[in-house]
Amino acid sequence: MNFNSAKPFHEHALAAPERPALFVEDKTYSYGELHAFVQPVAAWLRKEGRGRVERVGILASRTLETYRGILGAGWAGAAYVPLSTRLPEDRLVQIFERVDLDALVVDANGLPQLTDRVLSVCPPLILAPGQAQSIERPADCGRRLQIAGHDALPPFDAADKPEVVGPESLAYIEFTSGTTGIPKGVMISTGALEHYVRVMRSRYAIGKEDSSAAAAEITFDISVSDMFLTWASGAQLMVIPATQTMAPLAFFRKMRPTVWFSVPSSIGFMHRLKMLAPGSLDSIRFSFFSGETLPGASAALWQQAASNSIVDNLYGPTEATVVCTWRRYTGPDSLTPGRGVVSIGKPFDGMKAAIFGSALEELPRSEHGEIALSGPQLSSGYFRDAEQTNLRYRMVRGERWYLTGDLGYEDEQGNLHHLGRLDNQVKIRGLRVELEEIDTHLRDICGTDSVVTIAWPIENGMAKDIVAFVAASRVEDESAVTTQLSKRLAPYMMPGEIHFMDALPLSPNGKVNRKELHRLLAEQAK
Repeated sequence: MNFNSAKPFHEHALAAPERPALFVEDKTYSYGELHAFVQPVAAWLRKEGRGRVERVGILASRTLETYRGILGAGWAGAAYVPLSTRLPEDRLVQIFERVDLDALVVDANGLPQLTDRVLSVCPPLILAPGQAQSIERPADCGRRLQIAGHDALPPFDAADKPEVVGPESLAYIEFTSGTTGIPKGVMISTGALEHYVRVMRSRYAIGKEDSSAAAAEITFDISVSDMFLTWASGAQLMVIPATQTMAPLAFFRKMRPTVWFSVPSSIGFMHRLKMLAPGSLDSIRFSFFSGETLPGASAALWQQAASNSIVDNLYGPTEATVVCTWRRYTGPDSLTPGRGVVSIGKPFDGMKAAIFGSALEELPRSEHGEIALSGPQLSSGYFRDAEQTNLRYRMVRGERWYLTGDLGYEDEQGNLHHLGRLDNQVKIRGLRVELEEIDTHLRDICGTDSVVTIAWPIENGMAKDIVAFVAASRVEDESAVTTQLSKRLAPYMMPGEIHFMDALPLSPNGKVNRKELHRLLAEQAK
């Protein structure tokens, strides 16, 4: 099999150049127009890199230049490496030093991040295709770097085609937080991406009349689905402005997208802003949620608002190419018993899932253990990190498995149920506590899905107590909540404190920001 991440886009650009491909920054670009923007970027990468460009950084934030860079990198046969324009300088330098980029594409949001220190570790090839003129900048190392602008790009060549690469070639490298404090670069091959796109296209009839509303930053792998599933289907990618990503009702009403892929936290946020009236999202046909547990109450709210849509809970770590299991929300029958959240269902075609014990033995149905995944969507491992790769990817009975670090079980019908992170299974005074179980009861008592429980404080690596946070609750009396919780939980599972907030802090990806909650508690303790 030979595949190129830009190939489906190219095929649609030739077959129907007039169809809309991208809406970004209040402007729509057809497949033909985007084709004419992308191919010169790929040609520049190949020419300046002398045909040896393997990794292209994209330091940009959902602009036209972002997508020119991503498609251009794929077209040139290179992997793209998404980099947030909000990264602190130290983190950016750390990633540059680690990944050894061949080229970097920046937009107007990325250019200010190119400080003298960052430039000193940048690759020699830097392209800012949105800038009219090339400029030179000095770097700390004494050299002068040229940041190529639009004037450095070759003319559009309509006859040019994307490079042909094998399935083992990398499509992208996504950096995630590492437990050691060093970011881990998850390597996703073109074969893994092709399998994901093919399975999603076979499962969902997304076609050329569809449009995907994109809220995720390019550093979050939901964006991978937004881009490559959309363009493989000949559909349009609609980029929601940054100011509307968490409250996109006005965008939905104006643009009427048909596909939505987001984290479940977005449902609670929109509900608090009264944006989920029944039938208010009637243009949507496909609703996908991933990245966190999907509470049944949230799924029901979304189903009422997106009344013409299916609602599917999708599961999968970055290491398994976006997602690789699915379960449709159909009411209480699709929930994990006793948890009130939608189960994660069954693996995609071609993928396997199992529950492993501590000795990597496969556990019988209904027994709790670690969720493990196998199949063509698994990543190639962590970039230049053999130790972490060997730790998380294991050969078991002749098959390569990824150990997710997630706790779960398989029921008698073969559906998988996610019970939280293994590292969220803490011991308090020697007794094991699953924090997600406390969350389940808090959601029910407080009438809100915006709850999270963390272990705090941590002393000498051991959890001393539990603290709960609740947002938009119908009950804001800690003693009343504590009284009801005490009727459901063992004493050692009771939170020492319950904090009520207007809203839980969220990360740029829309997930609950646990690190920020730890920081708030640390500040409070001073």
